[in-house]
Amino acid sequence: MPGNTEPYLHFVVGGEHYAVPDARVAEVVPDARLAPVPDAPPHLRGVLLHEGQAVPVVDLSHLLGQALRTVRARPTVVVARVSCCGEPLRLAFAVDGVGAPLQLSSRDVVPPPDFGAALPVGFLVGMGRHGEGLVLLVDVERILSEPQLHAALELVPRTGVAGAHGS
Repeated sequence: MPGNTEPYLHFVVGGEHYAVPDARVAEVVPDARLAPVPDAPPHLRGVLLHEGQAVPVVDLSHLLGQALRTVRARPTVVVARVSCCGEPLRLAFAVDGVGAPLQLSSRDVVPPPDFGAALPVGFLVGMGRHGEGLVLLVDVERILSEPQLHAALELVPRTGVAGAHGS
């Protein structure tokens, strides 16, 4: 039904507002301690130990073309539920902060803007009307491509973090 609402986690990266469905969020970890990943691509911020498993943490600011801005040493991290090749996995992403929860209905959502070819933002699936502004809606399944996700998972054991075994 168009009137039904869905809860979303609202977060900020580089001053822009984003949201993901609450159903995809496993946990929000403020002031997260990340282990560095040797030889990692620039979009991989590090690894977080979550529920005994090492979870790759993506730097959304880098994917959004904000690589030159200052980032906190211990960021807020959103741990999301994703799947790859039919297997449930966890993928985390660093954000600047988390806002008040949102309730969006299908009538609040419009297609995403055309950002052109300048940024790889295929993970943006729409915009939600929120108060006087808009939030960009993120599909956590599309933050990394399948090859990027496999590559991130293969790098995780290099961190030495407990629970960092090959996939």
